Amino acid sequence: RYNKEGMFNTVFTSNKQPSQWKECFEEEDALLCSLDRIFDNAIVFNLKGKSYRGRKLKVVNVQVDNLNHEDK
Repeated sequence: RYNKEGMFNTVFTSNKQPSQWKECFEEEDALLCSLDRIFDNAIVFNLKGKSYRGRKLKVVNVQVDNLNHEDK
């Protein structure tokens, strides 16, 4: 069971608000049961700000001129 004695941590991450999670569940009852268990004794951190994804992204711009090319 999810509610064992001792310190057990589970981290859920999502780019959607819980109100939008119903799109991922076929049955609303399954969603409600899942959310009930997840948020029963939860600490929720709602983080906002600039994403770390892509911070090492390098962009290379290449310009190609039209060349006349004949197959021989």
